[in-house]
Amino acid sequence: MMKTFAELGFLGLLIAVEGLDGSGKSTQIYLLKRWLELRGLKVFFSEWNSSELVKSATSKGKKMTLLTPTTFSLIHATDFADRYERQLVPLLRAGCLVLCDRFFFTAFALPPIRGF
Repeated sequence: MMKTFAELGFLGLLIAVEGLDGSGKSTQIYLLKRWLELRGLKVFFSEWNSSELVKSATSKGKKMTLLTPTTFSLIHATDFADRYERQLVPLLRAGCLVLCDRFFFTAFALPPIRGF
């Protein structure tokens, strides 16, 4: 059975927003972030494919149409693992509220959509 964030010693809270591209996820998260910050909360925003480790590789691969479904999946897994370990876990342990524009659920949904 999976442990909750509290059982892992995380003092913060993570809110993930999933949805189709262009559905308004980023807009809603931005509005929520501003509202929470105005109330004095420590808020961090994280978005899909934002890891510095893979961001440029993803952009170049998309532009040059070099990425296969397998490569996309591996890049997304690397992106998530890097952001989780370097950003999300330390922030959650410190008690921050983390807002995510997509989380690991997206990694499960994208490959079948792309025909893999």
